Amino acid sequence: MYETASDGDRRAQAGIGTLILFVAMVLVAALTAGVLMSTAGVLQSQAEATGQESIAQVSNTLEIYTTTGTVDADGNIDSIEMTVSLGPGSNPIDLENIVLDYLGPSDHAYVSGVPVSVHGSDRPVLEDGQDRGTITLDIESEAGVLEPGDDAVVKIVTNDGAQITTELSVPTTLDAADGDTVRL
Repeated sequence: MYETASDGDRRAQAGIGTLILFVAMVLVAALTAGVLMSTAGVLQSQAEATGQESIAQVSNTLEIYTTTGTVDADGNIDSIEMTVSLGPGSNPIDLENIVLDYLGPSDHAYVSGVPVSVHGSDRPVLEDGQDRGTITLDIESEAGVLEPGDDAVVKIVTNDGAQITTELSVPTTLDAADGDTVRL
């Protein structure tokens, strides 16, 4: 009727089943290793790019030396001039690519394309720590004038994303004529 398998036949079948499972596990491990290696490469590239961007934001910065305001005929400040230079260890910065974020007592303005100049150069690029540049912000046309006693905040954002913030305080009394400048 029925033939029974010998012990040798049963062991062969068990060995083949084990071999199939082993090959399947090796294939799954190989596929998993490939996915992990691919993911690791992508993550490494992203980490390098993020690191370079972070270094640029921290190191490519400006220092503000002086900030002055020009007095108009009504005795208010209608424009601001900031003298800037490169921060220590900073790479060259093109001042034409900066953006100013101005927050005055009554209004807010986000301004790009502000007039800039670099002393002794026809290019608006600060290339070393000796270069000085002037950034001019016409606040009257952007956000209104500053009156005596007013405070404002100007944030300079470079092309690399570095942010330099300065707080401005207008003296409570302006004993200056139209066109004169006062330190803020």
